[in-house]
Amino acid sequence: MTGKRSKRISDAGGKRKSQEGEASAFQTPSLPRWAPYALFAVLTLVVFREFIVSNGLIFGSDVLELGYYARHWYAEVVRAAHVFPLWNPYLFGGLPFVDAMHGDIFYPTTLLQFIMPVHRAMGWKLVVHVFLAGIVTYGWLRHLRISAAIATWGGVAYMLAPVLISLIYPGHDGKLFVTALTPLALWVTDWAITRGATFRFATLSLIVALLIFTAHMQLAYFTTWAIVVLAAFRLVQGWRAGESRLKLGGRLGALAFAGALGALAIGAVQIWAPLRYLTQYSQRVEKTTEAEEERGYAYSTSWSLHPEEAFSLVVPEFIGGNIATEEAVTNTYWGRNQFKLNHEYGGLIPLLLLPLAFMTRRRRGEIWLFTGLAAASLIYALGATTPLFYAFYWFVPGVKLFRAPSSIMFIFAISVITAAALGLENMREDEEPRSRDVHKSKATIYLWSATGLFALLAVLAASGTFTDAWVSVLYRDITPAKMAALEANLPNIRSGLWLTVLITGLLAAAHHLRRRRSLNQLAWIGALVVLSILDLLRIDSQFIQVINPALIYPRDDTTEYLLERSAVEEPFRVFQLPGSAVYRLNHFAFHGLEQLQGHHGNELGRYRDLMARAQSPESLLRILRLLNVRYIVSGAPIQGPGLREVYRGRRSLVYELARSFPRAFLVSRIETLPDSLILDRLLSSDFDPASEMILTQEHDGESYRQVQGTVRWLERDPNGYALEVDSDQPGYLVISDNHYPAWEVEVDGINQPLLRADYTMRALQIPAGRHQVRLQFRSSLLRASMWTTGISLILALGLVGGSLAHSRRRNSEGKDTAGKGGGSK
Repeated sequence: MTGKRSKRISDAGGKRKSQEGEASAFQTPSLPRWAPYALFAVLTLVVFREFIVSNGLIFGSDVLELGYYARHWYAEVVRAAHVFPLWNPYLFGGLPFVDAMHGDIFYPTTLLQFIMPVHRAMGWKLVVHVFLAGIVTYGWLRHLRISAAIATWGGVAYMLAPVLISLIYPGHDGKLFVTALTPLALWVTDWAITRGATFRFATLSLIVALLIFTAHMQLAYFTTWAIVVLAAFRLVQGWRAGESRLKLGGRLGALAFAGALGALAIGAVQIWAPLRYLTQYSQRVEKTTEAEEERGYAYSTSWSLHPEEAFSLVVPEFIGGNIATEEAVTNTYWGRNQFKLNHEYGGLIPLLLLPLAFMTRRRRGEIWLFTGLAAASLIYALGATTPLFYAFYWFVPGVKLFRAPSSIMFIFAISVITAAALGLENMREDEEPRSRDVHKSKATIYLWSATGLFALLAVLAASGTFTDAWVSVLYRDITPAKMAALEANLPNIRSGLWLTVLITGLLAAAHHLRRRRSLNQLAWIGALVVLSILDLLRIDSQFIQVINPALIYPRDDTTEYLLERSAVEEPFRVFQLPGSAVYRLNHFAFHGLEQLQGHHGNELGRYRDLMARAQSPESLLRILRLLNVRYIVSGAPIQGPGLREVYRGRRSLVYELARSFPRAFLVSRIETLPDSLILDRLLSSDFDPASEMILTQEHDGESYRQVQGTVRWLERDPNGYALEVDSDQPGYLVISDNHYPAWEVEVDGINQPLLRADYTMRALQIPAGRHQVRLQFRSSLLRASMWTTGISLILALGLVGGSLAHSRRRNSEGKDTAGKGGGSK
């Protein structure tokens, strides 16, 4: 009996030694510390190689229409006038620079445009943020105690995800900045809420402010949701672990204080004035806060994901796009939105790996957290596709202010990658499989089944059965134009499905080899990195194009003619005739010519209301004259009352508009009407804007006899101007610039009320005689917000620096004490 027992012990010992020897042979080589950063740098260089070796501009549709102009003008004003611009007079009759938001005005990388050409600075900002996305995702995953190799895969998967990279093509750089910073925000939030300490929460406030300074409030708001969900999860974890309520309450209070300090105090200059503008003065007010219920919901759910986009999260070629190349424009987008210039694809590998996280022996709570966050993000992104969006619309503050629910998909991507990485870490810790039969594991069956499913869909797509069934069941109201786009996209759908089959099959094979221990951990993760790179770059490449910036706003002969006229004439505006335009919308503004229209998207609502009344040639010409349009540019000959051709260029013609009002002129009579009646009165034939003006507010002034006088311009800059007015009797000076409450007026150094005349213009009362009039942009709200930002920034930096210094001093004293104790012993 003793011999049998000894034999069993000996056999067991031999088996353990064999397993130990096998495990020893399967040891994973350590990853050098520099390797992840080197890989992120190499991938960044690969993605932006064409830009880096050229002197070009990275293409972005919004960059061409607004981004390049706004940043170029900002840099030129600072360089030439040595002032910070507060008002942009070149578009839409003028609009506030900070309040109406002209991009990343206060974001740190904006400094690049003051030390290098603007078009290069804009490109390098994108390069820096894609590289940063890889680094901070790696750091975030390492913070979650995930191995360096797996964290490297996560960094690669996120930095190359089309949900990030594809934002380059539409020119959504603010969105890209927030998307790149989100892993950092999650990292610092978790670091602060789990470990406490003042400097950690102060650091979080700085990260929140950085999100605000990107000037993309919607995506910064989405990131805030993720921060709040993560913090709530950690606090519940702490409560369940028995941590004191006082400690948890203190950290909750510190979190709220850090958020308020970052968003409302440090970020004050970027949020106070723009928020007031957006809710009271912008043309978006009627679509958001003042919109009727049906219109408001339609606005908030516009640019949602639909079933076609949802399936494209797995097969990215499925939905098509409207990407223009040097060869042609690929109109293959057949979804239900108007067009598609970006992609919500976050990668196939993370999606395939996510279910594996629930097939391991240990399931960390964070896996459930980020899977739930991904699911919630997807539901939100689907918008009106499901009735669940009503819950967000009615119960989550701020949702009514925004559109494009699909913009939240970056939260989906980082959540899926995080959960998948946590699952991979569990798989690494769960190295020994439960069963020696590697062919029947749940994970293996799942991955090979997914491969088979995609292969079946690929076969059905090859015959047309799959897309026919899709249209018949899910998209019955498809239009003929969208059907034509689907037909054009069929080759891409078929090839995309077969690529999905290939990638899924390779992943299944790699997983199979890992379970058989033919691949060690580093080789397994290396395979995931390679598959992710191949999967993502095939989509990314179409969204990065480099162009010559000189071709965006070429300074041609027509532009030169108008610049010559502006040098010798009093201020005037240019109007580019819609429908026959040969220039980009902000072309003349780029060259320093004030134009009536343009491209911005956040112009003053009153100006938009006035221009919307130009329903006929007669009403258009009347409005143009009133708003100081002296020259009309057309790509073809035109005729009309008061139009005289004054210049014929190589590709456009210039017409002078007779009887156009000067920028500033005198009137003698006033009329007071409610807002709802002013526009009709302004455009009526019996109203003479040369002699009278219409006010909304009650004014104690009176009408006078016909005033005679002159107006002479003395000086002008973006933030103010001065005029000399000489009149034979009291009257009113009307200035056809947009009224805005931040403008203040002085007559001979004495403050006077600035009136809003003719619905959107400025006016003031003028005594008889010669007087100097000065108008200056002085926003008390903006000034207060700037002081608040400066003081709060100093406070936050002081808290971080002071806390770190105190911590180092305490550690140093501890070492000294330990050293003395050791010496005495």
